[in-house]
Amino acid sequence: MLSMSCSVLAFCLLFLDGAIAAPTSAGKSYAIKESHNVPRGWSKSGSVPDSHSISLHIGLKQGNQDELEQHVLAVSDPSHQRYGQHLSAAEVQSLIAPPEESVQMVNDWLLNHGVKAAVLSPRKDWITVSLPVRQVEALLNTTYAVYRHTDGSTLIRAPEWSLPLYLHDAIDLIQPTTSFFRTSRHASSAKPERGPIEWNESLEKNWWKPRPSNLSSTCDVNKLCNVTGTNYAGDAIIATSLDCLRCLYGTSNYIVKAPKQNMIGVTNYLNETQKRSDIKTYLQNFRPEAAGVADTFPDINIAGAQDNQGTLTADQIEDELNLEGDLDGELVLGITWPTSFLSWSTGGSPPFIPDLATPTDTNEPYLEWLTYVLAQDVLPQVISTSYGDDEQSVPYSYAKRVCDGFKQLGARGISVLFASGDDGVGPDGTCFSNSKTSHPMFLPEFPASCPWVTSVGGTAGFAPEVAVSRFGSGAGFSNYFPMPAYQKNTVEGYLGKIGNLYQGLYNRSGRGYPDVAAQGNHDIIVWEGNITTVGGTSASSPTFAAVIALVNDALIVAGKPPLGFLNPWIYGGAFAALTDITSGSSIGCNTSGFPAEVGWDAVTGFGTPVSTMTSSSKL
Repeated sequence: MLSMSCSVLAFCLLFLDGAIAAPTSAGKSYAIKESHNVPRGWSKSGSVPDSHSISLHIGLKQGNQDELEQHVLAVSDPSHQRYGQHLSAAEVQSLIAPPEESVQMVNDWLLNHGVKAAVLSPRKDWITVSLPVRQVEALLNTTYAVYRHTDGSTLIRAPEWSLPLYLHDAIDLIQPTTSFFRTSRHASSAKPERGPIEWNESLEKNWWKPRPSNLSSTCDVNKLCNVTGTNYAGDAIIATSLDCLRCLYGTSNYIVKAPKQNMIGVTNYLNETQKRSDIKTYLQNFRPEAAGVADTFPDINIAGAQDNQGTLTADQIEDELNLEGDLDGELVLGITWPTSFLSWSTGGSPPFIPDLATPTDTNEPYLEWLTYVLAQDVLPQVISTSYGDDEQSVPYSYAKRVCDGFKQLGARGISVLFASGDDGVGPDGTCFSNSKTSHPMFLPEFPASCPWVTSVGGTAGFAPEVAVSRFGSGAGFSNYFPMPAYQKNTVEGYLGKIGNLYQGLYNRSGRGYPDVAAQGNHDIIVWEGNITTVGGTSASSPTFAAVIALVNDALIVAGKPPLGFLNPWIYGGAFAALTDITSGSSIGCNTSGFPAEVGWDAVTGFGTPVSTMTSSSKL
């Protein structure tokens, strides 16, 4: 995880310096630091061979989290005198850096276990070392095993691990140990209409394609947002074109003025990337003036991610490889061009090619990405992610550390948006607790449930927009994170409206999500050279993020700071610049899920952007 520009020499010297007077940890009392129930679908299938090695990532406890939270809320609240006074990367790092004595204690502990080749991250909050599995077991007083999922995939994990008591306050988490989660794309459950779309020939040929100039004179939602076609299965669909999105959300006549000072980024996992030939074909068809950027935007590779730019194999096509990457990149570029754009591709997730030395994948992708970006001085002002996991499959220590990383981004004035998920309140037939397997419960999604991100749900239709029903727009209440103050009055008002509905199936005091929504039903994209459509909140998040990037453009030109962490702004009154969605529900867990209501609801949040979103009078 921490291979980038780490000071190996400096940390080795720290080990050598500490070796002279390092107190022995022999005989120190160990106690369980963390245990995590093996999620449903996983079972122990065998022992780990002695030859297996583990790249161990030790997260040192960061300091001053309460103070950092106060900073984030102050600089993100338009009613606060410090609004917009975002912290620099150096200021955040100085605030949260682990105490030197913690680094030294962990150093001494590792030395006493014969560990000498560890690497300290540039921010001094992670230590990485590759060790034989038996040495890791001795270090953590645990036992690893091979676990197999019902789908045939395997992981090497230890559902419980220990530390000497004196280190419990110095170390937040160590992975891979208890993590069984598997990051998923939020386009997958809303199956794409693979293959070319057949457009209704009764319509004027290609009228749904845009004109090279802006659409201010032709922005007719009733026309642009009712493109009919037939998918590869022969089903009639109404597709959402780029013209439709730009018209519907009021960006079609906005002229970008600060393309060099403003930037938006998207994240890729699961060996996804933006396929440049698909991006170019999409832009040539739907935003011709932007087509050149397909060859030039930066794609930053983290932790050995793949970059599949060639022809996909039959298996890769069946797995819909790059579908997510294309979707995210095409929507963002189509809406925000010529705003600067970049993507990150992060390795560390299946599909994984095993070998004798490393039979399973052991990386943790969110922390891989966060460790990299938090070390950068300059980042995009808006970042969108379309991936997530079942919250209860993620160890709490890991979820909190990742969520704290998003809080750091918020302090720096960066808007972090996540798709809320495509399973509503949970996939049908799977809605049970891992700890009490007979206990039914709704299944919140992470990182969408983190209070330091803006979670984006999905809508369909245009007159009016409604909560999407082709799949369940991810929604619910966190079991890990309490309801933050910025949304407390709003969410408690919603809970009052629904009364005892689904009582006992969700945490009424947890962080409620989503916060907002955008179209995510049948968005037109290009994938593997074909114009096709795809749905999911994977489309909703980059769409909403793109609108925010244009708001930032207007702010920068006006000499104002970017919006930064959005939620205090949204809940504090900016919801007035959104279209309230009052029809539909977050279906899932064999229920109709949470219903849409007037105002905020646990299916579409406060709703979708309207044209006033980019009006200077609303900034």
